[in-house]
Amino acid sequence: MTKSNGSIIITVDEDINQQCLNSSLQRNCTKRPNECTKTLAALACLMISAFLNFFLLTVIHDIVPREPLKDLTFMLIEQQRWAWSVGDVLSTLSSVMGFTVILLHYERWVVLRRTFLLGAIMYGLRAIVLGVTFIPPSLHNRDEICRPQLNGTHHMYMSEIATRFVAYVVTLGLNSGQDKILCGDLMFSGHTVVLTIMYFVQLQYTPRKLVYIRYIAAPITFCGIGALVLSGGHYTMDVLIAYWLTSHVFWGYHQMFEMPKEDRPQAPMSRLWWFWLAYWFESDVPNGKLENKWDWPFQKPQIMHDFMAKINRNLQ
Repeated sequence: MTKSNGSIIITVDEDINQQCLNSSLQRNCTKRPNECTKTLAALACLMISAFLNFFLLTVIHDIVPREPLKDLTFMLIEQQRWAWSVGDVLSTLSSVMGFTVILLHYERWVVLRRTFLLGAIMYGLRAIVLGVTFIPPSLHNRDEICRPQLNGTHHMYMSEIATRFVAYVVTLGLNSGQDKILCGDLMFSGHTVVLTIMYFVQLQYTPRKLVYIRYIAAPITFCGIGALVLSGGHYTMDVLIAYWLTSHVFWGYHQMFEMPKEDRPQAPMSRLWWFWLAYWFESDVPNGKLENKWDWPFQKPQIMHDFMAKINRNLQ
């Protein structure tokens, strides 16, 4: 602040102002309290749910019966094992696109936290379903693809369970390229959960006029889901239930937390089991839908900041 001829002139340090504008990845100037803590907590919830799924599969593999159920798709179309690799590739591609949208979003920490939490909810539900009902593998050539089952009294059983679990964690459940796989994690499809969440993230958090992303994301999602069934890796009901359930949870979550904060505890959806967990995560987020404004998360290069500003001007 300087004084000149009796008038007060306020000057702003341009370097500090530029730092506030550019270090958007950290949000040091405008960051909400507990932002990073809540994001890490959501990630921890997702990891717990995912690891529980991995552990259950290592055990369920030795329990499930081997005679497959009847499925209309398999009665009409012969199973194609190569299609499973296609499903893995499309799931990975969809995830890359989804996390790119998150990284470029102005409210990236909020969107990332929501994505982690929604994944945790879905995989938590999946773990419960996997643990109570054991559905036989849908593969027609299951004896060639599924690993041999072990008796629980086998002297190497616990060692085998540990080896399976570590292998699943390392590969994140992607089975492409493996000659023998664990079978039994069917109801409902985890790949479909990932494809669906990433698809909805791209729909919800891209600028309104960036419609061509939808034309890319939709075929990736539904071709990926179709490939999972065509491969014989999932029954048709596995992917349908996964898509429907993920749709309800994702859009229900967003409808709930775009309401005014004072109305949320009295809303009918507040009776859902995950509501109060999500309520804590959303407590610092402003009311209403997030503005789909993009910005470059790093200080350099400046050309990327200019490019994102142009996108925001032209595509809102």
